[in-house]
Parts: sequence; structure tokens; C-alpha cells
Amino acid sequence: MTDVAKLEKLRPCGRLETYSTSRHYLGYYNNVCMAATYHTPSSILSLEASIYAALKQVITKHTILSALPVDEVKSHPDVYFARLSSIDLRSNVEFRERTHSLPGDGEADEELDQLLIDNHNRNFKEDLGSKPFWRFAVLNSAAEESIFTAVWVFHHALADGTSAMLFHDTFLAALNAPGPNPDTSTMADTPTTPLPPPLEEQHSMGLSWPFFLNAVAKSILPALFDKRPEKLWTGSNIPKEIKSAPQFKTRTMVFSSETTKQLALLSRKQGVTVTATLQALLSASLFLHLPATEIDKIKINGPIAMRPFLEDVPDDQMTNAITSYEIMHHRPITTDLTGAEQAKVLNFFSWNEASVVKSAIQTAVVKKGSDNPIALLKYVSNIHDFVASGLGKPRKLTAEMSNIGLYKAKTGGQWKIGRMTLSQCANPADAAFHVNVMTGGDGNASLNANWCEGAVDEEFLSRILDSLKEGVLALVEEFEC
Repeated sequence: MTDVAKLEKLRPCGRLETYSTSRHYLGYYNNVCMAATYHTPSSILSLEASIYAALKQVITKHTILSALPVDEVKSHPDVYFARLSSIDLRSNVEFRERTHSLPGDGEADEELDQLLIDNHNRNFKEDLGSKPFWRFAVLNSAAEESIFTAVWVFHHALADGTSAMLFHDTFLAALNAPGPNPDTSTMADTPTTPLPPPLEEQHSMGLSWPFFLNAVAKSILPALFDKRPEKLWTGSNIPKEIKSAPQFKTRTMVFSSETTKQLALLSRKQGVTVTATLQALLSASLFLHLPATEIDKIKINGPIAMRPFLEDVPDDQMTNAITSYEIMHHRPITTDLTGAEQAKVLNFFSWNEASVVKSAIQTAVVKKGSDNPIALLKYVSNIHDFVASGLGKPRKLTAEMSNIGLYKAKTGGQWKIGRMTLSQCANPADAAFHVNVMTGGDGNASLNANWCEGAVDEEFLSRILDSLKEGVLALVEEFEC
């Protein structure tokens, strides 16, 4: 095993990065995955050689790919990034052969879901110091090398979702510009450039007095200032102990390019975003299936990319920068509905609720990164204790919903990107489940749900997701009529 103490020390992990290293160390959160299907009309001699050559270009461009967190057992500022001197791509590029044909427009990819599950249940602790904290998992058919699905699996301290899209864009550009004499070896030299600074050095993240004092009050007197609302549903309580690795689950629903297009047009016509529409539908789906006499509130939050608010950060630089919004949804009044109407998700949905979601997101965006909950981490003495502080208690969140948007290639060429999917581990000490949304180059929107075994009943969540899909299709059908 490599002596990590002898690796080149780069810089301490920032506080947001340490939040990720602590979750990884505790086993609560292993990784994020972003999948993309690549295709070209041209024939290629060797898919493996093309992938290795392209990855070398990506590693050269993005310094963070050769960095790994060291001493994850420690908190900020004692956990730090070190640099691998080289990367043997055979150690972190994995190939799996498809047994079925690629899914068509609007069809789910069950083989990809299984690959996501397998990777979410693997951390980066094995062979520490000899492998990077990311993997590249390829799903392909030996009979057709001109099309493959690649999943970039990465430790969240390395990048956020926006940077994952940048990774795939860089990889696509490298496939389209292999150079006159591409190196076919599997060894990748690592760059000597410094790491980009952590979030707190790229943005001031100022805190207003009301925001700060509210956070202090909740911390000091939670029974008074952070009292749990009555009839709030957040899944099962967080376990008192997490002795063994959580079992991460995932399921992806896919909407055809036409359905995705119509949903975007309808949302725009109603003056809201697709994110707002989907979150309002998610809340409607939950209220449809949760007992009205017991549950009348759910709480959903979501990340917001802070890249537009960072100072002097190039557009092509990977970074880890997010803020968030949070909304409490209240059960709509449905007492005048018949039994048959009560079973329809759209009777729990309203465009007004979607407008509330849009306004909450806009309010957070207008702050341009100030009053960011991440800024409060500087007042946390031990982030590991903070991450584990919810053990044995009710969850504070029902769900987290993230929409990374539509992928648009920055460069042209023979290789193109089609279907894309974003997926992440569900923290067993956080929300009951996560929903990740992304629209690929094929125009299909993928809605990927993640949860931990025991956090939410799988059959119940399946009904929620089915109703969410039914709601989307019903809205689009009404719009087309």
C-alpha cells in the first residue's frame, strides 16, 4: 500500500469539502454519479484505447482529478488534499458489457440503474494512495463500439454537479480531438498546477444578522426555535447507530424528448420553471399517498449552483460551490373531491404551488451566495460530530430535489452526447430520499430517485414516483389538448 504521507501535499480541504470527507469517512455518503451516452457515426479501432487517450487529456486539464483527500478521520483544517504522481487508468476504468439493446426514446435503462447501484455502494477507501477518488464505469456492447454509456463516479469533495457536467464536456472534446499520435498506454501523468481554492476563498459568503442569529437560536435552544412542526412527514427516524454500511438504492424514470419539451413549454407558459413544476408535482404525489389525518406538511430543499457568483473563476474550471433553498409544502384542501378524484395526483397539484417554489428559488438566487448555510460550517468545531448529530432523531427534511438542467455541448465533432443521468448517494442521516433531474443531449429528461434502505418504504416510494410520472404525463396531455 502506498504511504499517503509521502504524497505531495496540496492544500487543506475547505469546510464544504470537509463536510464531504466526513460523510465519506463515516460511510454515510460514498459518491455522486453522472452518466452520459456517447455515440459517433464513424467506426473506431479500439474503444478502450480511445477512452484512455481521452481521459489523459481530461486529467491534464483538471488538477482536482489527481487529488485525493487524506486523513478523512480528521476535521478542518487537518484533512487535506494530496496529489497522486501518476494514475494507472486500469485501476479506475471499468468495463461492463450490455446484455440488452440501448433503451429508446423515453425508455428507462435498467442496466444503467444497476451499474449506479453497484457504484453507490462502493466507497474510495480501498488501496488508499494508489487510486484517485473517482472511477469511470463504461457500459457497452462488444458488437458496437461506436456507442457506449459512461458513468463518472466521484467523491463529492472533488466536484459538484455542474462540474460533473464539465467533466463530460471535457471528455467529449477529447474524444473529438485525439491528436495525431494518441498515446495508447494506460498510465496517465498528473499535472503540476495548483488546486483551485475552496469555496470560502472564492466567495465571501456574507451572513446577515437575522440569518446568523436565527441559526444560533436554533442551535442553542432547538426546543424553542427549531421545534418540529406537527404532522410533518420525513420518512423513518434516523437510526440511533449506523454500524454497517447503508444500502443505497436508486430508480430512474425517463421522459421522452417530446414530453420533456412540452413540459418545459407548459411551465414557461405558466410563468414557472420545470424545477418548480416537478417539485410541486412531487409534493402533490406525497400528499396523495400520505394519510390526510396524520400528515399535512412536507419539507423539500434543493441545491443551487454558486458558479455565477464566484470571483475570477474560469468557466471551464471544476469547483465545488453550492447554496440551497428550502420550502415547507402544506396539504391542499381537497374535502370537496369525490373518492375517484382523490386518487388523482393533479387534484393535489396547483400552479400556485409551483409559483411558490419558483419564488423561493429566486429569493435564494438574488442573494448571490450570501446567507449560505455552508458559511455556518466555520462555526462548527468538529464536522464529523455535526454530520452525526441527527442520529436517533426524526429527519428534518422530506426530500431533496436537484435539477441540473439541460446539457448543451460546448464543442462540435463526430462524437455526440445523448442520454444523461445524475445520481447521488442518499445520506442515511438526512432527507428520506433524493430526486435528481437532468436533460441530456437527446432531449430526454431523467428523474433519478435515491434512498437508503430503511429510510423510506420502497413500495411506498415507488407509488410516489409512479404518481409523479403520471402527473407529468397528465399535464402534458392537457396542454396538448
